[in-house]
Amino acid sequence: MATEQSVRCEVPYFPAVVVSFGLMWLVGLGVAGFRWLRHGPTHPGEFVFLGGLLALTVCIGLLRSRYVVRAVEFSKAQVRLESRAGVRTVRIADVRAVGVEHTGDTASGYVETSLRLDWRDGSRSFDCHHDPTLGPALLRLLPSHVTVEERWEELQEPSSG
Repeated sequence: MATEQSVRCEVPYFPAVVVSFGLMWLVGLGVAGFRWLRHGPTHPGEFVFLGGLLALTVCIGLLRSRYVVRAVEFSKAQVRLESRAGVRTVRIADVRAVGVEHTGDTASGYVETSLRLDWRDGSRSFDCHHDPTLGPALLRLLPSHVTVEERWEELQEPSSG
């Protein structure tokens, strides 16, 4: 009895938007506190407002992180999209195409593999850790009705910013 094969792609998660908004509210609290210490014109409502926005941003970030897809796993029968909150499955019969794109720069080489899934209800994209074997493994695993397109982007010069 053979075990079912699967291909797994890990999706790193960094909440850039939540972190940037949190830092913005934190800086606002710092500025209001500095003005208050310098006996400038501040209203206590400023602290309540900025503190509330900071707390709201943290809460939204914590809730949102539960629903972000952390891993995509392909098998012959389904695609599993795993998050901390649960698992969503899409039947392979509903999947139309899978796109695999490798990107990077000349200093680091290829560092990221982008995965695009097109199915009957829409499409989703994920940025995974670089995996040069992902495209060929998907070609071997998935049935012939699923188009697998693999593309290696030309390495770009690293940004100096």
